[in-house]
Amino acid sequence: MKQLKTLLFLVIFSLPSLVFADLTGKWSCNDGGTYYMRQIGRDVYWFGERSPTSPTWSNVAVGQIVGTQINLRWADVPKGSIMQSGNLTLRLDNPNKATATYKTGGFGGSIWTRP
Repeated sequence: MKQLKTLLFLVIFSLPSLVFADLTGKWSCNDGGTYYMRQIGRDVYWFGERSPTSPTWSNVAVGQIVGTQINLRWADVPKGSIMQSGNLTLRLDNPNKATATYKTGGFGGSIWTRP
């Protein structure tokens, strides 16, 4: 019986991560940017930019999926002219939509979607 309870506990608390198991892809954000996200296990990486040829901003981020959230640390890179950094927490609404619930450093976007 103890083994069954342990297995049930592991399955229940693993489900949110399994539901959002593949976030890799091209995402659009309401800040006008395009974000190229890569997920490896619970780790998430991205490169985001306003425009590939003349970006006012470009950034990278790294973080981890915890349940139905992604906790990220982001920083602008010198492809664009803005140079800020901070933290982001995104809520995974479904496998194709994420919403910012916490932002620092002047990050502009708040809703990410992918087709």
